[in-house]
Amino acid sequence: MVNIGDLSADGYGMMVFSTDLFNEYVKNKKWRAKKYLSFFDKNKECFYQIIKDGIIVPIYKIPKFEYEIFVKINDRDNNLPEGYKEIYRYNDFYMEAGNSNKLCFANFEVFEYNIDLIKNNITEKSEIIPTGPEEIMEKYNLALGLDIEKGKYNYNLIGLKRIHEKERQSKNYGYLFEFTKNENAVNDNFNKADDEKYIFSILEYEGNKEK
Repeated sequence: MVNIGDLSADGYGMMVFSTDLFNEYVKNKKWRAKKYLSFFDKNKECFYQIIKDGIIVPIYKIPKFEYEIFVKINDRDNNLPEGYKEIYRYNDFYMEAGNSNKLCFANFEVFEYNIDLIKNNITEKSEIIPTGPEEIMEKYNLALGLDIEKGKYNYNLIGLKRIHEKERQSKNYGYLFEFTKNENAVNDNFNKADDEKYIFSILEYEGNKEK
């Protein structure tokens, strides 16, 4: 298991995808947009289709927190990251890594304001901005890259919460992605990424459990 960093969910969501497969898909579809979040909002059928085709997986309607992103690849143990507890688990998502041998975890705003990064297969982006009443300079990751062998994968998504919470609420949550290589993986992402059926907000999911 590795911790690839904390991802700031600007735009209240994140996408998981292979940049080279995304670029190839967009080129074949002859889509042209400078702001793909707006493009998908105006062209819902395109957004639905790219999910159905297994190119991107959105994790949306989540608070604008800084989520620790943990990853396992072909690791069969059931261990969780130290200091975290499982809030929910959704199994058997589909993902394909392209020739770049990389996946990108990017917040929604990258698709709106930094599409050139994706076009150039850049999987990491961060900014240092003033934070809080004292305007302390802090680093925020907008996109994180993962080295992973080309191929098809199933993965499980586990929503996590710190056992011992920090005072700053936005630092108390994370996601664990458990990837298992499977060239026969079945793509059911359109159903599994349906935010009307599934709650991806760890905060909201936990609150519903306590009612």
